[in-house]
Amino acid sequence: MQAPKILPWVARKAGITEGEALDAWQHALAEAAVHAGARSGATFHRVAVDRFVALAHARATMRAVRAARPAPSTTRRWPRPVAQLCAG
Repeated sequence: MQAPKILPWVARKAGITEGEALDAWQHALAEAAVHAGARSGATFHRVAVDRFVALAHARATMRAVRAARPAPSTTRRWPRPVAQLCAG
C-alpha cells in the first residue's frame, strides 16, 4: 500500500521528518493488519490512518523531550596535565 498523500502534511504538523513519518506509516500498516486481520477493507484503512497519526504525534513528543533535555558535558577536567598522565 502506498503512503497516504497527507504524510508530508502530518510530518510538518508534527515537526518530524518525512522519513520518520514514512517509518511511522509502515509501523501503522503492520499494526493495522494485525488488528483488522487483513490488509484491505474500511476497518484496516481507518485503523492504519488513526495509528499513523498517533505514532507521528508520539515521535514528535519524544523529539521535544530529547530537545528539552540538556546535553551531557563532553569535557572532563583532569587533575593534572595530559602530558604527565602519559609519562607515567
